Amino acid sequence: MTTIFGPSILFCPGDRPDRFAKAAAAADIAVLDLEDAVAADAKASARDAVCAYLRDVSTDVLIRINDPATETGQADAAAILAAGARAVVIGKTETVAQIDAVAGTGATPPAIIVTIESARGLLALPELLSHEAVAGVSWGPYDLAADMGMRAVRDDAGALLPILLQARNTMLIHAAAARVPAYDTVTAELSDGGTMLERDTREAATLGCVGKFMIHPSQTATVRAAFMPSDADVDRSRRLLAAVGDRGAFLFEGDMVDEPMMRRARTILAMADRYRAD
Repeated sequence: MTTIFGPSILFCPGDRPDRFAKAAAAADIAVLDLEDAVAADAKASARDAVCAYLRDVSTDVLIRINDPATETGQADAAAILAAGARAVVIGKTETVAQIDAVAGTGATPPAIIVTIESARGLLALPELLSHEAVAGVSWGPYDLAADMGMRAVRDDAGALLPILLQARNTMLIHAAAARVPAYDTVTAELSDGGTMLERDTREAATLGCVGKFMIHPSQTATVRAAFMPSDADVDRSRRLLAAVGDRGAFLFEGDMVDEPMMRRARTILAMADRYRAD
């Protein structure tokens, strides 16, 4: 699957149906969360609320379910697919069995985004991303840090610690190899004036992510701006591709250009077209 969501993807608690439509309107797509955002004693009522919303609207949304290896996760998958869900996020993905449990639930397999949030999940990436139902991959440095026994996620300057950047980069390499879209994780820090969000999002867009998960509508403008190619990049890419003709390598505006640069120009134009359409 090659479905691409984004670039701004906003989480919304599954037990807050009053916020569902607002979340869908505040970003390119909403994620109705039945997992971490919902307390254990509210899981069933949240599932009912999400299913009611799915039956009543035609707007595409993502649904994050509980671990499909559990009874709660299995109930989530069965209910939301019966209600018409077409895209599912699996948190803390570690095994192909988790993917199979969702992909095999409905008559039509949904697009599945797997989330790498543990050392086991990171090591299982090649196998996970080879599954035909997987339409995207993201990661979670906060859960990963906890899984690894780390005492911090960021350094004193607010940058993610090197081992977490290594995990993100590993995800990006495997996603590229599997031709699976990669999405950056949330930036949970909201009290620093947006510095961390801007840095995280700019790096994610530069390194090839196609979108970013968010936890607050106030993050949407920053995320959209970072993923939208600049007018200067779009104009230069158009000029470059118009100048190619039947040439291989050639000099263009002071730079030596060959096929990799042409591919990058095509990617920039495709991103601009897609995000403007969104």
